[in-house]
Amino acid sequence: MYYPIQLPFLLNEEFTRVMTYREKNCSTENQFILCFWSMFPKTDQKSRVQNVIIADGCIDLIVDFDRKIIGFSGTRQTDFDYQIQSPAYFFGARMVPGAFHQLTGVSAEKAMDKFILLEEIFTDFDQEKFFSLGFEAAQEFFQQYLVEKFAGLEPNKFTELFPRLANNIPKQTQELYRQLNFSPRQSQRLFAQNYGLTPKMVLSILRFQKCLQILTAQQAKPADILAVTDYYDQPHFNRDFKRYLGITPLELLARYKN
Repeated sequence: MYYPIQLPFLLNEEFTRVMTYREKNCSTENQFILCFWSMFPKTDQKSRVQNVIIADGCIDLIVDFDRKIIGFSGTRQTDFDYQIQSPAYFFGARMVPGAFHQLTGVSAEKAMDKFILLEEIFTDFDQEKFFSLGFEAAQEFFQQYLVEKFAGLEPNKFTELFPRLANNIPKQTQELYRQLNFSPRQSQRLFAQNYGLTPKMVLSILRFQKCLQILTAQQAKPADILAVTDYYDQPHFNRDFKRYLGITPLELLARYKN
């Protein structure tokens, strides 16, 4: 199973003071949708906060409820400075890597580090009715729509790949190519189309998310994680970890304990 972790409530004290972030895990019920998530204000006080969006290989369908915008977007690298003007209301669906391309037929490259309006792909979503609803009712409408969109689809080899690799991550891209029985050139093209990522990026994201799951699931020391994630040395591990999260493993452990 691949269930990537987002931790805005641990990475920015101001975000935690101002906003609430929640997830509803759907991965046991739906093979394409990992979770439905929401963000909403704790107070009506006006403030500007930063949301940290961790690179996880996913493309989300995102609703900016205040601005009445809905569309698909993913990120190749962690976004440390996604500005939110609160009070603000957002919700969305985090989809399995590869699900966007399988659902829409559109290359994932077009949604990575970009924003594609839903109406540019599907014309059957009643936005007028949707944005006339309250925040909670709109979430129910949105969830039902997306579940129905995936109805009848079966995961292909690319939507199954992240879950398959998550517990046995190849050490190098050459090992990945052998497992897939694709040439390096084929892999580059197919990964760009299905994920908007290179094979090297995919392995890096899988390793980091594995680290994150261990650190947030149990009281582990960074040294214990090296054997699991195949980082070559402590400096390499810390460097990659900080590139993805902005803090060191020890800092994350300290915050998670609190």
